[in-house]
Amino acid sequence: MYPLAPKCGLNFKPTAQKPVEYKYGPRSVALGDFDNDTILDMAIANHVVNKIAVYLGNGDGSFRNPTMYSTGSYSSPYMVTVADFNNDNRSDIAVANFGTNNIGIFHGFGNGSFASQIELSTGSSRPVAIIAADFNNDSLLDIATANYGTHSVSIFYGYGHGNFSPPITYSTGYDSLPISLAAGDFNNDNYLDLAIANYGTNNVGVLFGNSNTTFEKQITFSTGLASHPYSIAIGHFNDDGFVDIAIANSGTHEIGVLLNNGNRTFANQATYSVGSASPYAVGVGDFNQDNRLDIVITNSGIENIGVLLGYGNGHFENPIIYSTESYSSISVAIADLNKDHRLDIVVVNNDT
Repeated sequence: MYPLAPKCGLNFKPTAQKPVEYKYGPRSVALGDFDNDTILDMAIANHVVNKIAVYLGNGDGSFRNPTMYSTGSYSSPYMVTVADFNNDNRSDIAVANFGTNNIGIFHGFGNGSFASQIELSTGSSRPVAIIAADFNNDSLLDIATANYGTHSVSIFYGYGHGNFSPPITYSTGYDSLPISLAAGDFNNDNYLDLAIANYGTNNVGVLFGNSNTTFEKQITFSTGLASHPYSIAIGHFNDDGFVDIAIANSGTHEIGVLLNNGNRTFANQATYSVGSASPYAVGVGDFNQDNRLDIVITNSGIENIGVLLGYGNGHFENPIIYSTESYSSISVAIADLNKDHRLDIVVVNNDT
């Protein structure tokens, strides 16, 4: 028996006074404080014009006009992430450049502006996803990429001054087409592990991290025939002390939840239908302030996003739908943008 419905109501209001121009080809969004004013700002990867756009926040949920930074000719930037890579207490931006097979690092000056891109080669990998985390417990941020072209993930270990090691690469399997990844400690050994959405082989891959700065061979967990998982997020969904996984299954029009058994395995996927839409991005947060994690999804093919409220025991309500007036919502970020102590949702729409 599930608990009764969440104790707090849920409502979102569209506030796109200055929407991102679709002609830029926005693909991904990340948030951070780029000018040290305690107000969140926004970075967007624009793959058509080969640039990232930086939008400084006004503190009320709106943003100023963007400043553009080139990622190079034919770079086709696919995903951005925000972190302090050189330990100067200023937010930097890293971008996965699909077209030129590299990572671009933009070091922040702390005033809302950034230095020109520094490039890290990824070989011929076609990187499509990028995250920052400390994988070797040296208190320095590292970078991981999902490599769509070489069916692999790569780790770049940070040296702390904005420089990184050459990539160490791990296979995700033949024709796996990894498209999204997340970092979490799934076996509670105090070393971060990697979870990957393998679009081509219809599974979630998990690489467990070791104490010697290596990762074990991938273990896979099925997301179903023709599910084509497109995005992955993690969180504690049932309060058992183990990190669980949420997955956007674009091919079967479902959200999948894999609960962690705590012994390096996961329970069979539980699924939640999103109707005829193809979920492209998934995020996690407590949207109704009931101390239980919820899930948000962006739906391609239908003009909406969906929010699945969590019961706190690993189960979720069916999605509550909010209109985006876009048929191609492809990326999501979650934060309190207007300082009202409630989580807000940023959605990148590729056609509006």
